[in-house]
Amino acid sequence: MKKSVILSLLSLLGTAFAEQITILGINDMHANVDSIPQLSTCVQQERAKSPQLLLLSAGDNRTGNPYVDCGDHPGAAMIQLMNHIGFDLSTLGNHEFDGGAAAMAYCINTADFEFVSANVFPTDKLGVDLKPYKIFERNGVRIGVLGLLQVDASGRPDAHPDQCKGFSFIHPLELAPHYRYLHSQCDILILLTHIGFENDVKLAQIFPEADAIIGGHSHTRVDNGHMENGVLVTQTQNKLKYITRLTFEVEDGKVLAKKAELLPLKEYEADAKTAAMVEQLKAQPFFKRQLTTVKRNITRRESMGCMMADAIRSCVKTDIAIVNMGNVRLDSFAAGPLTVADVYSLDPFGNDTIRMTVTGAELIRVLENITQNDDHGAPCVSGMSYKAVWPAGADRMRITSACLADGTPINPEGRYTLAINSYLCATTEAMPADPGESAHIDGATSMIKVLETMPEIDYADVSRVEMTKE
Repeated sequence: MKKSVILSLLSLLGTAFAEQITILGINDMHANVDSIPQLSTCVQQERAKSPQLLLLSAGDNRTGNPYVDCGDHPGAAMIQLMNHIGFDLSTLGNHEFDGGAAAMAYCINTADFEFVSANVFPTDKLGVDLKPYKIFERNGVRIGVLGLLQVDASGRPDAHPDQCKGFSFIHPLELAPHYRYLHSQCDILILLTHIGFENDVKLAQIFPEADAIIGGHSHTRVDNGHMENGVLVTQTQNKLKYITRLTFEVEDGKVLAKKAELLPLKEYEADAKTAAMVEQLKAQPFFKRQLTTVKRNITRRESMGCMMADAIRSCVKTDIAIVNMGNVRLDSFAAGPLTVADVYSLDPFGNDTIRMTVTGAELIRVLENITQNDDHGAPCVSGMSYKAVWPAGADRMRITSACLADGTPINPEGRYTLAINSYLCATTEAMPADPGESAHIDGATSMIKVLETMPEIDYADVSRVEMTKE
């Protein structure tokens, strides 16, 4: 009896000495500065409870807001806000490459925190200071954080190839096992990844030494974490809708317990000081200019893409225009004013428009092949429509019929003028024989030129693609 009591007391004493470590993880903020004041409040409240917490970003901090993406130093305004809130570390997302190496280097050098990415290797001349991992110490507990970035079949992240020049990459799942040794150098091992939820699950299967994965890229909402092979996998959707609170109980260098909680940021009041910084950032008259009025709510992402394609085709004066769904960065738009800022939010990339002449067969092949690398959906079009099927297990769609806007079927041997962006020209397999030439205009500029001549537009429920999944 006495022995059991003594053992129970010793057990309780052991639990009492366990350290609780809190880590906040967020991903794919995409420069949604309007929600930054709520994030600031949340972090302040969490720090009041856990002063030693870590605040980590799983990448894609930028791209999605003109006040951040445009200007002399693209992305830097978001870094300033992250500095203000007190981020401790970030990994790279594919959109950190959108401004090129110079913009990335400026952002990294401006940050009060470091960037980690083990499978990204910049040449020395780029001035991009990256480390593979970082080890923190909190209350005597060592916390290792290893960064990883997605790499597609082309051997680079989902970014314009020109913006990736000077970098080399290794696939994250190939490289990660080489860092298993970190487990012996820290008490908690976090993988801070931008590779997508499905790849995070695969990573957990081959890297059980990790305690948790704070992931991004696929914009997946993972409620309270997903346990895979003993690894706690988390992700917070995108655009500052949520943040994850991870809690670890650590004793004698071992994690005794861990859990994840998804916190909705809309439930927090805006921090006044941070809100003032955001308002100052947005006080730029150029972006506030109204171009047109949207008559009815646009509720489909494809409808937004059709509007973009129509503007590009009108400016470049071609028979057909194509916009890949990954280029469409707004899912919907409410009836009312549409401003210059809205246009740059819809298309923040600045990709050049290429004008070329193609056969009907080449056109169909291009549309099909675009879906091999763009997992956002079927391409949006102007001047035509098409029907397609996506066979089970296939890596791209197959078009079954296509016609011009007047209903005339696309002739495989016919010739058509096509407007398409430079990103697609650089990344799409088997492009047409005609390499085309620059139209010296990007998608956003085309939209501004066209929309400012139209008092009102109505793209509610506009659809030119009929897709069937087999």
